[in-house]
Amino acid sequence: MCSKLKILSLCIVILCTTACMAATLGSKVLTVTPPPAQTLAATPTGSRLPGIAPSFPYPVGNPVLTELYVSPSGSDGNSGLDQNAPLQTIGAAWAKIPEEGELSGSGYRINLLPGVYPCEPAEPDNCQNTFTNRNGMAQYPIILRALNGRGTVEVRGGFDISRVAYLYLIDLSLKGGGELPTNQSGNNLLHLAESEHILLRGMRLAGPDCANDTCNNLQEVLKVNQVQYLYIEDSEIGGAWHSSVDFFNVQSGHFIHNNVHTAGQWCMYVKGGTAYLRVEGNEFHHCQLGFQAGQSSNLAVMRSPWVQYEAYDIKFVNNLLHDLPGVALSASGGYNLLFAYNTVYRAAGDTANGYALVQTVLGERGCNATDELPDPLPVCKSKLAAGAWGPQVLSDNQPGISNRSVYIYNNLFYNPAGMQSLYAHFYFQGSSARPAGFQNLPETISSDDNLRIVGNVIWNGPADHPLGIDEASGCQDSNPTCNAAQLIAENTINSFEPQLADPSGGNYRPAAGGNLYPQAAAPIPDFGWSDAPVGVPAGTLSNAVATDRDGNLRGSSSPVGAYSASATP
Repeated sequence: MCSKLKILSLCIVILCTTACMAATLGSKVLTVTPPPAQTLAATPTGSRLPGIAPSFPYPVGNPVLTELYVSPSGSDGNSGLDQNAPLQTIGAAWAKIPEEGELSGSGYRINLLPGVYPCEPAEPDNCQNTFTNRNGMAQYPIILRALNGRGTVEVRGGFDISRVAYLYLIDLSLKGGGELPTNQSGNNLLHLAESEHILLRGMRLAGPDCANDTCNNLQEVLKVNQVQYLYIEDSEIGGAWHSSVDFFNVQSGHFIHNNVHTAGQWCMYVKGGTAYLRVEGNEFHHCQLGFQAGQSSNLAVMRSPWVQYEAYDIKFVNNLLHDLPGVALSASGGYNLLFAYNTVYRAAGDTANGYALVQTVLGERGCNATDELPDPLPVCKSKLAAGAWGPQVLSDNQPGISNRSVYIYNNLFYNPAGMQSLYAHFYFQGSSARPAGFQNLPETISSDDNLRIVGNVIWNGPADHPLGIDEASGCQDSNPTCNAAQLIAENTINSFEPQLADPSGGNYRPAAGGNLYPQAAAPIPDFGWSDAPVGVPAGTLSNAVATDRDGNLRGSSSPVGAYSASATP
């Protein structure tokens, strides 16, 4: 059991699964160019879902496609080229897609007719649902969709997908775990690895409706390892004993307008060198913990050049988080992390553990063996020689990765009567010495370097509820960007109880004419990149958030939180 004000990233150490390998796509080495610098600006109404910034939705375009049809009542002896002669299994349709090289001349759209699709090749004892080694192109993608739309197709056991490019999964329901079968990945419902340009849209990823390992055998619902250009939109993801969404070493993409819930630990965390990711307009609820950028990684399976911080250039904006017994927002070894304009309601009230609403803690790093890499030390030493951070000896994961430039701006934290954090509003882990055997790091590691917490409205506990700063914590008086006087002066803490429209009924917008409107949000400075590790491509520096969760344009007097108006536009 972890102690008072526990450091979550130190209490949870999860080694990378068998999919954490050096990322390749066939013989093609994946490289990533981060998206061009842009603001989170409004786009014309109708081109996006509410509150969604540019590049949503992911532009599928008008690709050239060969249509294939599948039905549970079909036959794999059919051609699959006509609805009246469908194949029976997804595997038979997948086999019709050329395996060697990149697709040319045509992509493939696998249309699933309504019904329930058993786990392949057979359930329950031979549930694999493994799909791999197919390289689509932008003009020739691979699309797997429910022909008649959401709610018409259920795939038992989920998917284990690796080494694919330009794969789009649309309007499918995946169910597994508990009494249902589980695919070859073992403890994930949907596992994605070593791939690029992946779109999930309109998906329902449903694990068991419980959040502990006595009733749930899924560690994560969605587990992503070493994927680049990943776009997840308008989907529901929930039902794991540990975490609903786990990203390891994912670069470029977005996670937008999703409903994430039911996890024994995190709703979502991103780690292992994850970079250039926008997490916007989502709802996170009924997990033990909310969202964390960074965590704990094995250096041996990280991918260059993102081998220093746990997370880079993560923008977490316009999200709604509610009914979370633990910490809502956490930074754990990240660089240029933005948490802005989020609404947090009923969080950190677990009286057994002493969570804070917000925490900044050190990320963890180790060098340890995996099934595929029984001798990891030469790999770790090679990465250290190229500038990575971590141990030069075999080591379990240890806290040693600092935070730098974490901006927490214009969020609303509201705990109504009967709910409050046990000890304090914040937890800032104190500085510590560089762990023995770690290389390329300064002698002192801190969680609060250029940490800025400004413009937030907090209602949590009594008027004298502690900030969370003591002699052992971060944000001491010597810190010019985060200290007790600054936090009190630049945030509104327990000054008034926010007036929301109907939070008990699910409406978390500010009440019309209520007391949130005079509280204008603070301007958010842009990030720099001059102090980033050498060789890491720059991300998006602008921190402008021009719309709210509903798609309303934010004005100069707009209030804090995910919603800037009492009604949708």
